[in-house]
Amino acid sequence: MLQAIWTEQGIGMVDAKLPSLPKGWVRLRMAACGICGSDLHALRGERQAPLGNVPGHEIAGTLVDGGKGLADTLYAVEPTVYCGECEPCRSGVRHLCQTHRFIGGAGAPGGLAEFVDVPEYAAHALDPSLSPALGATAEPVAVSLRGINQAHLQPGSRTLVLGSGSIGLMTGLFARDRSAEVGITARYPHQREAARRLGLEPLAEDALHDWARDRPPDVVFETVGGHADTLNDAIAVCRPGGRIVILGVFTRPPPIDALQLVIKEIQLVGSILYGTGPARSEFAAATAFLPRYAAQLTSQLTHQFPLSATLEAFACASDKSQGPIKVTVLAD
Repeated sequence: MLQAIWTEQGIGMVDAKLPSLPKGWVRLRMAACGICGSDLHALRGERQAPLGNVPGHEIAGTLVDGGKGLADTLYAVEPTVYCGECEPCRSGVRHLCQTHRFIGGAGAPGGLAEFVDVPEYAAHALDPSLSPALGATAEPVAVSLRGINQAHLQPGSRTLVLGSGSIGLMTGLFARDRSAEVGITARYPHQREAARRLGLEPLAEDALHDWARDRPPDVVFETVGGHADTLNDAIAVCRPGGRIVILGVFTRPPPIDALQLVIKEIQLVGSILYGTGPARSEFAAATAFLPRYAAQLTSQLTHQFPLSATLEAFACASDKSQGPIKVTVLAD
């Protein structure tokens, strides 16, 4: 099968043999796989790429082996493999499993391949109205939903989102439905236009403090990560007693103004993966949300490439002059 792998030079394409299917797992034929900002961090050398592994964790596909699903059903993949034995797993919060493996990360081959193997519990059937590219957004939608739930937004909250990548835009979209006003920082013209299409207020980075001066936000979402100094921006503009939710993946420890954090008594909250409580998981909830937000999410699907052109897909996702928001690799 054709698959992408991480190499010392970046992304390579190889022809590999299908492995044996582990017990309790299913095999999907990849229909669509999105490129995540964390993949780009690895491509730029800002974090260690798992050499030899297949990238891609925003996956939609159809069942070809294992399980009891329907072959013509599109499934979204919850790309986490939990140990099932540690205290978080046994107490129902398995997203906090400290030994979990990540499909498309260092733990298991990902979705940028003709076929991908996943635990049976990780395959979530999607509404038949959804396209493969839209189905693959279930993973970033679930990440955004987790952040929204961590924020405890109240009706009328003033909300700020730092960053207008796909996670930032999705978070802003969901926050808009729960609060009165949402501002979002946007560095590039195509990001500002995408924000306006979602009913958000795009802000130039140098206008952030003016926007927050008279009425500071109650909640700030940090979605940039990398090596940005955004946490200090969040602390500076957040209202006293407010909350900052971190969704961005930082590639080095960020500077933080701890004195202002204490003086303003701001709550700093991490948000990882997708919560798993006593009811259905947030990933399952995200798959159910997709039809409702189909039009808005489809507007973020800016570029599609076939699997054989994965290198070109990564080049596009890395080049802001091409206006990428969500770049998706589709089956050949």
